[in-house]
Amino acid sequence: MASRVFPPSTSSSVLRVPALFPSQVLSINAHGQQWPFSSVVGFKLTSPSPHRRQLLTRASLNWSLEAKSDEQFQEFTAWLKEQGFPDQVVELKQSNAGEVGCFTIKDLPPGEFAVRIPENFTVTCADVANHPVVSQLSAGRPDLIGLALWLMHERSLGEKSLWYPYIKTFPSASLSPITWSKSEQETLLKGTSLEEVVKQRCLFLDEEFDNIMEISISKSLVRDLPQGYFNKDAFRNAFSVILSRAIYLPSAKLYALVPIGDAVNLNGNCQESFDYDWEAQSVVLRLYKKCKQGEEVFASYGKNCPNFDLLMRYGFVDENNDDDFIEIEVGLVKSDPLRKLKSQILQAANFQDEQSFPLYNDRFPLQLLSYMRLARLQDPALLAKITFEKDVIVNEANEYEVLTLLLSDCRNRLSNFEQSSDENLQLLNKDTSSRERVAAKLRVCQQKILNSTMTALRNRLSPIRGIPTKGGGMKERHSDIKEMFGVIEQVASAPQKFISDIMKSKQ
Repeated sequence: MASRVFPPSTSSSVLRVPALFPSQVLSINAHGQQWPFSSVVGFKLTSPSPHRRQLLTRASLNWSLEAKSDEQFQEFTAWLKEQGFPDQVVELKQSNAGEVGCFTIKDLPPGEFAVRIPENFTVTCADVANHPVVSQLSAGRPDLIGLALWLMHERSLGEKSLWYPYIKTFPSASLSPITWSKSEQETLLKGTSLEEVVKQRCLFLDEEFDNIMEISISKSLVRDLPQGYFNKDAFRNAFSVILSRAIYLPSAKLYALVPIGDAVNLNGNCQESFDYDWEAQSVVLRLYKKCKQGEEVFASYGKNCPNFDLLMRYGFVDENNDDDFIEIEVGLVKSDPLRKLKSQILQAANFQDEQSFPLYNDRFPLQLLSYMRLARLQDPALLAKITFEKDVIVNEANEYEVLTLLLSDCRNRLSNFEQSSDENLQLLNKDTSSRERVAAKLRVCQQKILNSTMTALRNRLSPIRGIPTKGGGMKERHSDIKEMFGVIEQVASAPQKFISDIMKSKQ
């Protein structure tokens, strides 16, 4: 293959995944973006997960367990050798679980490159920009869109494509919900944080494709775009494959398709990640720990990467993802006479009038409670007691209101799921389709977060919820507030007229 140079690291065409779509939901990603919350409210899990960490495939290679898989292995590796592909210290093999992965052929010390792929064996925006057809359609678009168009065109060439043996290892599509039918999206994702997000992303992709086809007509390129390979479904499928298989290289600030590299499976508990080595002019995966001969090599899918993000990008859900979270969006009450003053306090603490906070399975930021305490205060004399650095209760009435509102929101979100947690767990033990199964995993994980959060909130409420009466019973200490807000815990249909002002999602 002809050698070419990676674009300069200052390339303006680079666009990270979360910025690719017109939404801020994917605000945490695998490329280092972190929540600005250093302090959390932690709570002990009632039932720690006994499951062993599963194998997470980037997007399963298109090799099956049938006998001809050996032939496909040989064809792909033979093509690499014909192209002058350098020898690697890893080899492609099928694991005991039947998935393809990269395994070391010798002991490797820390600091060694487990994978080292010269740049001329990768596909990047440089190839897209030099493509005789795709370059005109991808101009000014994000890297991932350009790579998806490149894949569609190369697929249309079949065996005439120089990259045919490599492209054959790609699945036709990943399990990302952007490839599902509308009815599947509405049914399988109901109640999850992806329910509306997927609709937005599919709308964005459809509009993007329509615009691309308009340009193809204006530039007389339609004849070079076979309809069987260039339609909305094919575009979504190709984009899902690129989203799952393309590797982001921080030093080069671009995405790349990397033969062998994209066969490295993902793990949330390892430090290894791909990057571009300018001196070696290669894509590399450097080891942080020793690997013994025959051991599988993994790459990190990133820290603070929630399962809804993993499903959208890679088509899988990590049931043991310690950093999984769902977002809760809160905001100041618009009619609050103290809104301006509260807004100034928030700005001083680097928060917005409308703010998102993560809810994890075993913790949430204490700043969420501080934000809610501030939002619900009506006595300006108490504003000075608000702090975002410590878990400080302003007064019992305010705390009762805040915790009750959060409880109600969690309960309402749980009610949006058609199946209970137990029913979703039972689905995982049944013979279901891949899409049904991965969606059930997501529902289970998100319901678990909501239930754990509710348990923690109830525990915080219990000391201030009631006081002993002369008859030995318990009297609600804040019965007037409960009556005002209509959020009695035992009543599933509690009124939401006051909740709608504080919870952005209920506005």
